[in-house]
Formats: sequence, structure tokens, C-alpha cells
Amino acid sequence: MNNQETAELAFNAFQKALSNNQIKTQKGDIHKDILIHHDTPQGNPRFTYALMATGTKIKSSCVAVIGDAYKEKPCFDIGVTTFHKFRNQGYAELILNKAIDELKNGFGRNNIFEFYIEFKVDKDNEASHKLCKKFADETIESDNSTSYLKLIK
Repeated sequence: MNNQETAELAFNAFQKALSNNQIKTQKGDIHKDILIHHDTPQGNPRFTYALMATGTKIKSSCVAVIGDAYKEKPCFDIGVTTFHKFRNQGYAELILNKAIDELKNGFGRNNIFEFYIEFKVDKDNEASHKLCKKFADETIESDNSTSYLKLIK
């Protein structure tokens, strides 16, 4: 399964859990127009940020999972997914910016003021490459994907 398929699978599972009232969410501390869900699958902290359409329908979501440290700083693996009818309208960039604000706010309360975010993008996912190039400070190429990294301060 590639990165895009994994992100879409996670998006659909989150949408289903939200629609079936199986998870608890809260409004963002900074951005009241998004929902936040924190859980720890297999003991690994995960933060999901959702930009809502109507009812329980999600326009776009951003998932941040604690990954391996990078340059001795915490690093989050980031996945952004937008429901197909809302694509190419700027919602991926919008939820990503709001998620970064919320992460900075939350970790700042714990005296963590710098961390990295990392996007792993499949070679053929042009939309994600376009989005990530707007954010990245560094890129790392591999055979099947590109990792985009950004230091958040």
C-alpha cells in the first residue's frame, strides 16, 4: 500500500468513526472551526485535525503521528487528505496550516517550541508534491517517494 492509499484509508476510517459517533472530538483551541481527535494506537500518539463540511462530513483532514526524531528534534509524520469533491479548492493547505497552529500551541504548553513535520509523498502524487513544496525546507528523495521536511518554530 502506498502513502496515498494509506492516507485515504485513514481518512475513510476516521470519517466512519465520526459519523457513527464512535470517537470523541473537541474544537481547536486556536481554530474553533476544526475538530481535533487525539488517540494512541499501539501506544503511538496521533493527532487528527478535521475541517468540516456539513454535519459530520469532513472536507479535509490532517493526521500527525510522532515519528523518529530529526536533527535531535521531535518529528511528526503528516498525512493530509481531502474528500474528492472538495479537492483543488485549497482545503488541504488550509487544514495543514490550522493543524500546524494547533500543534505549536499544544506543544508550546509543554515547553516544546521547535519540531519538524515530514510529508512522505509517492512519486506520482502531483497534488501532494505541489502542496508540500510550499512548506518544505528540505527534501529527501528515494526510489518511490519524496520526503518533505519543515522545521516549525
